[in-house]
Amino acid sequence: MRLKSSSCLQGFVFSVLQILLVASAGARRAAPRTRTDPTEAAAVNAVFAKLGQTAASAWNISGDPCTGAATDDTNIDTDPNFNPAIKCECSGQNNTVCHVTKLKIYALNAVGAIPAELQNLTRLTNLNLGQNYLTGPLPSFLGKLTAMQYMNLSINSLSGSVPKELGNLTNLVMLSFSSNNLNDSLPLELGNLVKLEQLYIDSAGLSGPLPSSLSSLTR
Repeated sequence: MRLKSSSCLQGFVFSVLQILLVASAGARRAAPRTRTDPTEAAAVNAVFAKLGQTAASAWNISGDPCTGAATDDTNIDTDPNFNPAIKCECSGQNNTVCHVTKLKIYALNAVGAIPAELQNLTRLTNLNLGQNYLTGPLPSFLGKLTAMQYMNLSINSLSGSVPKELGNLTNLVMLSFSSNNLNDSLPLELGNLVKLEQLYIDSAGLSGPLPSSLSSLTR
């Protein structure tokens, strides 16, 4: 009797283990793999290429921009090993799609105009292109990046007037285009930036009085 009970117990344990192994294998197969939104991946690659930048060696890009430091706890704002760099948020489509939320090319002697592909990064909340040699106008397409909260374009050689479309960026908390070669006065539409707390325009080349609409910005 003892032998029979032992045999039954062993059979039961074996069956349970089989069920657990099958369930585990199924879970592994079912686990979705995250990937960068294809349009945004192409945009990141184009922006980096046009501004003559390559990802830092510490950034495990592996053919997909939203990998490695782009998705872990690395603070690209303070870590010099990650410049240029991006950060991503990967909760889209049941955690299978990543969107680029930060892009940093800071003080890397980047030369040229602000690439048009930047407008395809519609989830950007933080853009830092400061202290480079960017030329050409401030493009109006920046007004499409309505999730933007922090935009630093300071210490470049940008020219022309400030586009009124920047007034669409109603989530902006900080905007800086100081130390550039801009002209004309600030557009009235900047009065729409109701969340704005910091505006840096010193040595930007602007002329004329500040628009009265800025008086409504109480933060």
